[in-house]
Amino acid sequence: MDGNPWFVVEDPEEDGEEPWGFDADELAFIEALRTRAASWRVPPAHSSVGRPEDDSSLLVHVSLTDNERRLVLGEWAVHFHGTHVRAGKVRDQLFNLDETPERGLHRASGPVEQLAERCAAWFEAVLSRPVIRMEWLSPGSAYATGWAFADTAQTLGGSVDHALVSTARPERRTSHVRHHRCTLVRGASQPREELHAQLCPYERKAR
Repeated sequence: MDGNPWFVVEDPEEDGEEPWGFDADELAFIEALRTRAASWRVPPAHSSVGRPEDDSSLLVHVSLTDNERRLVLGEWAVHFHGTHVRAGKVRDQLFNLDETPERGLHRASGPVEQLAERCAAWFEAVLSRPVIRMEWLSPGSAYATGWAFADTAQTLGGSVDHALVSTARPERRTSHVRHHRCTLVRGASQPREELHAQLCPYERKAR
């Protein structure tokens, strides 16, 4: 081990599975990507190297999590095809990518080194984004929770405890109102002010 935690290639044969069989270009892409990732200054995240179910590409991906809640908020992946790549937010367990414009699907073609450099910059940008957990409160507990990128308010997911909704005051029974509690899950950037409620610690810092 070289101390670089990013995109480590695990040996599937240790688990009794077939080897990856990466070709020279794929190995060069992984090495170039890892070299650039070694200098990142981003919060820790899980990263992985492998192939999708149909073996159609080299697959590298990262996961953003709320560690306190032990919850994966989303995965972002690159499919490397030798002379071109596709990069975007993962939309299913087969690592197909969300191709809607607002999810930021990226495509690029070029030499291996250039593609690795562009993908490293793309991953770094994703990993650098601040993520917040927002909670809407009923007496004694949260009846709704949501996660979002704090720099753009792009939603990453959410949940509602319907049993608790009825205990909330009428003005609190919708996630369309400003949340009551906010926690920074990833990053240290100042979130958008209009995203936050009176109790948000980041608004207090701004005063």
